[in-house]
Amino acid sequence: MESPVRVAAQTADILGEVPLWCARTQRLWWIDVRRPALQWYDPATGRHAAQRLHPELITGSIALREQGGFLLAAPTGLHIFDPAGGQPARRIADPLQGAPGMRLNDGKCDRRGRFWVGSMHDTRREPLGTLYRVDPDGRCTARLDGFVLPNAISFSPDDRNMYFADTHKQMIWVFDYDIDAGEISNRRVFKDWTQQQGRPDGATVDAEGFVWNCMVATGQLVRLAPDGRVDRVIQLPVTNPTCPAFGGERLDTLYITSHSQRFTPEQQAAEPLAGALLALDVGVRGLPEPRFGG
Repeated sequence: MESPVRVAAQTADILGEVPLWCARTQRLWWIDVRRPALQWYDPATGRHAAQRLHPELITGSIALREQGGFLLAAPTGLHIFDPAGGQPARRIADPLQGAPGMRLNDGKCDRRGRFWVGSMHDTRREPLGTLYRVDPDGRCTARLDGFVLPNAISFSPDDRNMYFADTHKQMIWVFDYDIDAGEISNRRVFKDWTQQQGRPDGATVDAEGFVWNCMVATGQLVRLAPDGRVDRVIQLPVTNPTCPAFGGERLDTLYITSHSQRFTPEQQAAEPLAGALLALDVGVRGLPEPRFGG
């Protein structure tokens, strides 16, 4: 049985997203997309800190780098950034080429150091998004298009499957994944949520190969079996959880970001944990976070 949900950091994020555990720093890192800010939490001390980013770096997702620091996915492209280095972010690729209103959203590295990331229009809910593969040398390859709000990029423990969702379309797909070539194929429905109120947002995969998905609008954390069957549903104390990640020294704590985006003062008062970083013990462990190879 999982333990009660607890508050790891009362951050009041506008749009908390993409948490990931760094074994080198023993910290959980994540972003507030809307401020924008890069944040960390140290479970050993309970300390939380946030570093504001340049307004042009409205970061939709991050990845750890093998060489240190982070890869930031922003409207102005993909940037290398070291929060301790004192240097401005350095752009290595620009797949959007200044397209008006477009930005990069959810992204995740595979275990060969490639970064997969989806684009979207920031305000128009139209199928303008593209799924890109970013190689360690900065080369970007468009793989699929026609998405509204790309999310839930994650990989099975054996590297044979990649998961991907369109939150707006309420659909999660799974692809066959060729880890050697970095190619996806055989797209098929993994979980169809179109008859539900909740919408699939960020996801992570545990060591047993089950997918943990945050459901925006219903406040649910859902564990899905490799065949798409609902294995567990956990009700969270926020309406809009955004993304889960396993962390801690043994990768046995599930951390969950959330958002308070577009909340009125009355809604925020009624839901004081909206935007907080939550934590929960779910009885299974996660997998080490892959790093970007560039």
